[in-house]
Amino acid sequence: MSLRAALAPVLHRLGHTTGLSLSRAREFPVARIITFHAVGVPSCSTGAFTAQLEFLKKNFQVVPLAELVKALRSRQPDIAHRVALTFDDGTRNNGTVAAPILKRLGLPATFFICPGLVGRGVWLWNHEARERLRSLPPTEFAALADSFGRTGDKLEAVIKWMKTLPLHSRTHIERVIREATPSFRPGDAQRTEFDLMNWDELKALDPSLITLGAHSTHHPILANCSPAELTVEVAECRLLLERELGRPVEFFCYPNGDFNPQVAALARVNYTAAVSTQPGFVKPGADLHQLPRLNCCHSLPHFAWRLHRPTA
Repeated sequence: MSLRAALAPVLHRLGHTTGLSLSRAREFPVARIITFHAVGVPSCSTGAFTAQLEFLKKNFQVVPLAELVKALRSRQPDIAHRVALTFDDGTRNNGTVAAPILKRLGLPATFFICPGLVGRGVWLWNHEARERLRSLPPTEFAALADSFGRTGDKLEAVIKWMKTLPLHSRTHIERVIREATPSFRPGDAQRTEFDLMNWDELKALDPSLITLGAHSTHHPILANCSPAELTVEVAECRLLLERELGRPVEFFCYPNGDFNPQVAALARVNYTAAVSTQPGFVKPGADLHQLPRLNCCHSLPHFAWRLHRPTA
């Protein structure tokens, strides 16, 4: 561990306890969009999640994503200190853990959903591939990676490589991984983290508090998709969600944050706005279809620091 990495938690705690992080964050006349994924899991415990929401409620103006987008579209000059909350992937814990806390605090949020995965008893492809590969003994994992031409790669390097593949090639590698792990059965902790909400659970979410958005139909890397695949993943995604949920769907979230000019152009045609994973503040005049966001953190001090240092 580098000296900088070792000192970072100390600086985060110091910045939070002295109020310097909050003071610095409020100096920026900007809005912010926060990204969450699974909640009530090791990467984002219920306690850390609640503390971050309470901090935002106390010190900022938490608004629906639609309200922030409306302000940007109408070129309102003052969007300072507005915050929109977003949740990617539609994991069941968003409904069972996050939604009740949001309701108790009276905080609106947007959940981004992949309709092609809902109700099928499947996970996002990267979650399944990662957990299956993790279940292999080291020698078997090494042999499998070698068969992919990824000799010496660690697990995350293999997942990163899979994200670069055309959709048809990646789905082939997924099949090979499944065939290599026939006895894989997810444990309770894995299901808690990765299981997705079904249609009934999505329909039960309070529409006055939770907006539902599109996260592509099947969560591919859109920059690697063909034009025909993009139509399914971007344009048809909205139609599927609106048909099943009976709710309007205005907002899109790029899976993995990856997009190219063709993907962005399709998002512009089909959605009012789209969010990326590019870290940063939302400023007046921002591109509505490349809105930056800030990731949540495992602790409140780190999160408070990130509100003024987006890449921290």
